Amino acid sequence: MNSETISKLAEGLYENRKKIEDKSEKFDAQKVYDILDSLEVLRKPIKDYFEMTEDDYYQNESDHRLTLQHPDHKLNQLHDRVQVNHVDGSLMGHEINFTYNHEDPYAGGDYKVMTDINLISFAFTVIGAVYDNTIVADVRNSVSKDAILSIGLAAKAVEEWQK
Repeated sequence: MNSETISKLAEGLYENRKKIEDKSEKFDAQKVYDILDSLEVLRKPIKDYFEMTEDDYYQNESDHRLTLQHPDHKLNQLHDRVQVNHVDGSLMGHEINFTYNHEDPYAGGDYKVMTDINLISFAFTVIGAVYDNTIVADVRNSVSKDAILSIGLAAKAVEEWQK
């Protein structure tokens, strides 16, 4: 995987977000999963996390940015998302600091697919820009595991919504 692949997917999602929302264009979650797996931030392939319980993830891998409130629930039921929204620091010094905020595509009760589409697109825009200007290990060592999981959960939710 390279930065161009990440950036092109981010750009394509942004440009086609309305078509994905109105279901006139198919969302390809596998492309998102492939990028996440290639970054090797999480210990397992992203799809392996969807059926994991919140408690299992929290105890074994989480960096504790997500709000996990239902220990017995599967991660694919989680409404909280950690959005990658900015990066600063020194690329030359390998001191990268991603910043985050929380998103909830279920705020108000109904699922808002655009929240997840935007989360994926924006996160990949930020990650792709960093990846383009440094080595993948800098991204891998700096980005939140919970943010990477959130991108996967968002992709899974969009995929399920389009069925």
